[in-house]
Amino acid sequence: MGAVGCNHPIRSEANRVSKIKEILIYHHSHLDVGYTHPQPVLMELQNMYIDQALDLCEATEALPEASRFYWTCEATAPVLRWLKQADERQLARFERCARNGQLAVSAMFAHTAPLTNAEQLARMLYPIRELRERFGLKLNTAINHDINGQPWTLSQVLLDAGVELYLTGINIHFGGYPLQRPRAFRWKAPDGRTLLCFNGEHYSLFTQFCKLWEKSTARMKEGLDEYFERLERQDYPYDFIFLSATNVPLLDNTPPDTELLEMIERWNAEGHPQKMRLVTPEMFRERLLELPEELVPTFAGDWTDYWNFGAGSSAYETRLNRRSKISLRTAEYLAALSHGPDRTDRRWLDEAWEQVNLYDEHTWGANISITDPDDHYTKALWAHKAHYAYQGNSMAGMAMNRKLEQFAGNPLQSEQPEGLLLVNPTPAEQTIDLHVPLHYKPEGRQTAAARYIYHQNNYDADRSLPYAGTRTLPPFGYQFVPFAELSAPPRPADVAVEPGRIETDFYELRYDPATGRITALTDKKLGWQMIDPTSEWTLFQYVHEKPDPLRNPQHRTSLYHRDVDKTNANISCWKREWKARRSGADKLTSLRVERRGGAVELALAWEGEGFERLEQRIAMFADRPGIELTATMQKTDVREPEAMYFAFPLNLGAGWQAVFDSASTFVKLDEEQLPGMCRDWATVDQSVSVFDGSRGVTLACPDAPLVQIGDFRFGKEQTEVPRDANPLLLAWPANNYWDTNFKASQPGAMSFKYELRAFDRFEASAAAAAGLAASHPVQLFPAVECPAYKEGRLLSVSGAGANVIHVKPAEDGNGVILRMNNLLEAETEARISLPERRIAAAFATDALERNLEELPVVDGGGAVRASFGARAFRTIRVVPES
Repeated sequence: MGAVGCNHPIRSEANRVSKIKEILIYHHSHLDVGYTHPQPVLMELQNMYIDQALDLCEATEALPEASRFYWTCEATAPVLRWLKQADERQLARFERCARNGQLAVSAMFAHTAPLTNAEQLARMLYPIRELRERFGLKLNTAINHDINGQPWTLSQVLLDAGVELYLTGINIHFGGYPLQRPRAFRWKAPDGRTLLCFNGEHYSLFTQFCKLWEKSTARMKEGLDEYFERLERQDYPYDFIFLSATNVPLLDNTPPDTELLEMIERWNAEGHPQKMRLVTPEMFRERLLELPEELVPTFAGDWTDYWNFGAGSSAYETRLNRRSKISLRTAEYLAALSHGPDRTDRRWLDEAWEQVNLYDEHTWGANISITDPDDHYTKALWAHKAHYAYQGNSMAGMAMNRKLEQFAGNPLQSEQPEGLLLVNPTPAEQTIDLHVPLHYKPEGRQTAAARYIYHQNNYDADRSLPYAGTRTLPPFGYQFVPFAELSAPPRPADVAVEPGRIETDFYELRYDPATGRITALTDKKLGWQMIDPTSEWTLFQYVHEKPDPLRNPQHRTSLYHRDVDKTNANISCWKREWKARRSGADKLTSLRVERRGGAVELALAWEGEGFERLEQRIAMFADRPGIELTATMQKTDVREPEAMYFAFPLNLGAGWQAVFDSASTFVKLDEEQLPGMCRDWATVDQSVSVFDGSRGVTLACPDAPLVQIGDFRFGKEQTEVPRDANPLLLAWPANNYWDTNFKASQPGAMSFKYELRAFDRFEASAAAAAGLAASHPVQLFPAVECPAYKEGRLLSVSGAGANVIHVKPAEDGNGVILRMNNLLEAETEARISLPERRIAAAFATDALERNLEELPVVDGGGAVRASFGARAFRTIRVVPES
């Protein structure tokens, strides 16, 4: 689906809208969790800001509505923390100001980066329900400031939570914004519904345009007149403006401005043609609803973010946080469908999710992180930020292990375990080579506490361990396997290995033993040489990129030279013609081919720029078509701008297509992206696929979400991606290009895993399964009592295109919540059953788990039927019989 409507509403001179008559101002702090203050300090300051806002609201509540003070808490995270420490008097004041409309709270948890997956987007809206019911807050608006975009899925989740207006205040420093701004438009969701949006100016511009720190209405007029002139040149169609006010000197993380209302009153008393007033986002929504339909055009597509390339500057922690989400998925799946959650589960899960979500908040660290990377302030803020990833990972691993312990039926103390538990918590069938860790069957006394050290998702399969065969688990299946039944099978006979060649039933890989270069990769089923033979690069080749010192300065201004006045006027500062120097590894230090279990691995070790040592492994399997690609490196401390890639030069025809997974919504490159949003790279939830009419590949990206599609594109600010033959797909695990906030360098160990699969025809369901298989492996855990083999399934979901995103216990304890979407462009019906339990009732709910309609339970409680519109996102409650 492309854009509907037009960029510039056409108006004749006869119906030209008159000059601006109204200046609407919403006042807020601008929440950066970090940046200007250490994170714990900032959260305490936010507590103080709410108290100060209540004082100002109460001091003016007897005045006429247009003269009152209004404050907007643009995120729920600080509000929830304030509520935990507030006394009864403070709570009463908060409720009074909320009910009279002077205090507004926006629906989003924080200003989050698009690292968030679909479950996070829904879960972060859960506080809405309590705040609405407890305090009478509307929470029908959502705000995202600073960040440049969000997954297309967010539009559906917000609508499902009763949010009716989405406000942005995009910062185009190293970024960009969609369409025109300031403008209202309707964001068409994948399922066809529309969400009212206001694509606003950068936050704080009322404060900046008016130079409020000078306390001069003359300066206010001067700044606003310049702004009005710019709007006239843009053919701005409305008779009002809507600007955000923060406070000085910081502009970010600021308290209420005690002089703001006075300046507004002075302006109005002077009789200017434009009247000013403070409003909340809810009040502004009412103003937008008065606009004629032709002034609010509709656009469809992913709001593809620019800013998230900065997450590549903390690649180790980003990988860790992504794997925490896998542990949480397993923990909640088992809590919902086996041993129901108790208070301990809920406490651990809630804390883990909060830490995971705070890591995905858009503020990475100190404002001086690049200019003073060794300063204590920089180190302190990064330590706090990184702590979210490590704390979340530890809590998620503990929550997962507890549910695996319970599902295995393990006692608190025992002797050596008898067997192995395998759990597949995904809707995809999974085949794994079984390599059992030695510490899973130690001799002597065992305790549950000892098993809590196993955080499997932080580590990949160790194929140096004894091989115990291949196991296939159905979707949502499990197996109990006694150790006595595990034995090393014979080496697969259908894998050919000879110097320069590895061949399985699926692929033939050829390489140069002297240089390590991959010379060919052929998909045998398709008869397709997958690699472009004319490319400078080859399969999974390491590429180091930096500004070319002979053609431009080797510092970050080569990429982007910030001018605050230009960015405040929405003028891009990208250096689109910057010149890069790119090189591969310098020297191959070792090459070997290893047969390890059901896999054959080509292991390559390198020396080169940007690292002390790099080992790459390309693994192919006898029994399945995925090609696993891993890279482990010791990164050097490089503080000049640099990026690292792994190249995939594809042998595809001109006019190829690409689809990437944005929080479980599959997005067609260009065609399904909002105009003006990032085409230079994408943040993928799990996978990206590139294909022509007869063949293509899916690259699963479990550890590092950034990719560039078509060629090296950083900073080109493309409006569309050229579709020349033989596109270069680039996995982009690490960079330090951002010039503030993110880390200047990231020395030390890091590792990344990818998985490549070929196909003849793109299907979203196959891409989703490939992404899941790479990111969410079958979970292994010791089973103390395992006298005999046993298998089963806890959940079954069928129906073309019906995709299960997440399974969790209901927040109110009543049943199981399934987060699902339809991957098809047509309606479908899903059949949901619990193979080991009967179903008493089922409901479609909103994103906040409030029941909307009862769903039919069929076959005497054996299954539920649920219909899905084309590309619909739905939340389903299934209530088992007691």
